[in-house]
Amino acid sequence: MSQQPKNFTLAVQEKVVRNYIKSQGWEQGKIYREVISSGDSQGQPTLDQIIADSGSGKFELLVVARLDRLTRNIRKLNTLISTVCMQNGVGLISIEEGLNTHSDSGELVLKIIDIVTKWDNKRISDRTREIIARKRARGERVGHAPFGYTYQNKKLVEVKKELETTNLIRKQREVGMSYHKIARFLNDQSIGSKRGGIWYAETVKTVFQNSLRGVPMG
Repeated sequence: MSQQPKNFTLAVQEKVVRNYIKSQGWEQGKIYREVISSGDSQGQPTLDQIIADSGSGKFELLVVARLDRLTRNIRKLNTLISTVCMQNGVGLISIEEGLNTHSDSGELVLKIIDIVTKWDNKRISDRTREIIARKRARGERVGHAPFGYTYQNKKLVEVKKELETTNLIRKQREVGMSYHKIARFLNDQSIGSKRGGIWYAETVKTVFQNSLRGVPMG
C-alpha cells in the first residue's frame, strides 16, 4: 500500500484487504504498509521488500485494494509483476479492478502492462539517445558512470569491487544462469548494486551487456 488519496487511507485500504481475505476464507498473512510522498514513487523500500520476499516463499498471494496502491510507476509495476508473478509464481489480486493474475483475463492484463512498458522504455530510450548525442557533440559529460566505473576529473576510472561483481555475473552467464537467478543470487549474497539497492534481472542484463562492449566511453 502506498500513496493516500482522499478517503482511501492506509487504514481504509487495510480494512478492504482484510475483509476480502476473510470473505474468501483464506489465512491472513503479513500486511505490508508504505507511506511515500506524491513525488517519490521511485523510492519504495517496502515494495522492494515485497519483491525480495516473494522469492523466499514468504507468501503465495499478494492482495491489494487497488493496483495504483502498489506503485504509479509503470516500469516498476512491470518489474514487480515480472519478478513476483511470472518468475516467483506468486498470484496478484487487485480488489477494485477485479484483477486476478491466475485467471485468463488477469493474464491478458499482465501482457498489456508488459507491452505498454516496452513501448514506454523504447520512447524514453530514443529520446535519451537524442539528448546524449547532442551533449557529446558539445563535448559535455554524459550521465552517470556505468557499473564498474566512476568519474574522476571528468574521466572514467575503474571501481575494483564493482568489476569483481561484473566478472561474477559473466561467469554465471557462461554456465547458463538466467538474469533472474543471478539477480536473486546477488541479493542473497548482499552484493549491492550501483547505488546499494537490490538487483533486478534487467539491471543484471545491462551490466552483463556493457561488460561485453569493453571499457565504456564517458
